[in-house]
Amino acid sequence: MAAGSVGGYFGSLLLNNNEVGFVARGNHLKNIKQNGLKIISKSTGNSTFEVNAFEIPPKNFKADLVIFSVKSYQNEGSIPIIKQVLTSSTQILSIQNGIGSQEFLSNHFGVDHVIPGATYIDATKKSHGVIEEFGGNPKIVLGGNHKQIEMINSIFKNTKINYEISTDIQCDLWKKLIYISALSGISCLLRQDFESILSREESKNLVISVLKESLSVAHSLNINISSDIVQKIITQFQKNSLNLISSMYEDLKAKKMTEYEVINGAVSRLGKKMGVLTPINDIITTSLQLHNQNLS
Repeated sequence: MAAGSVGGYFGSLLLNNNEVGFVARGNHLKNIKQNGLKIISKSTGNSTFEVNAFEIPPKNFKADLVIFSVKSYQNEGSIPIIKQVLTSSTQILSIQNGIGSQEFLSNHFGVDHVIPGATYIDATKKSHGVIEEFGGNPKIVLGGNHKQIEMINSIFKNTKINYEISTDIQCDLWKKLIYISALSGISCLLRQDFESILSREESKNLVISVLKESLSVAHSLNINISSDIVQKIITQFQKNSLNLISSMYEDLKAKKMTEYEVINGAVSRLGKKMGVLTPINDIITTSLQLHNQNLS
């Protein structure tokens, strides 16, 4: 749920050992049905898969595991689809960007059905029916109780999915949020690729400011993250500047909706709640909120 760049890639890695259904729509679904799901991957090679893809699940299709990877602005539309495949034992693994999907899904399906997670992957929908993973070494980090982790192990263990069981998933979710609040937020604010942003002292300082703001909000929520994460992320950014691509910036350039509300919007909202100033995140949030409103 659904078969975009993230869901399509990880779903393809489950095919050898599992019955997998892919939720898609429009021309993407049409091409998958006609030509198969094509995966171009730096990590796992290139393959084309004949898959079970649909916009609405067949009535008899039930899921042991739902991999939840839709954009946040598609959350509400995903609820009726998930309800159709849900059983008393179905688990929903959220690898959605940002903060908030765990609470959103728990409110609809109950906390016992939701596994919090994060994914680290550089991938894009190259064209309808074609997914390209180009960053290398994609990974899923997840939490959950003993029963949930047993289920994940049973499904993932004989696949090529690289996954890690977290000892503090909220910390891991916030580490990723801090990272993407700067990468995605400043890319969208300045409308520039990240290599150019890091090459100028003034724009690099904006990146550092966003990292510090997001970290301050995390600390106000008692998330256990070391303050040296700011320097570590900057070092990582500089090392990989040529390959850094923000999916939110790609959506902005393509005049699509952005999922700002669970990234910079979440930092801004929680900052206000906790009395932490987040001026750069606030500006990014306002800018992208207006962008989304103009598209709706």
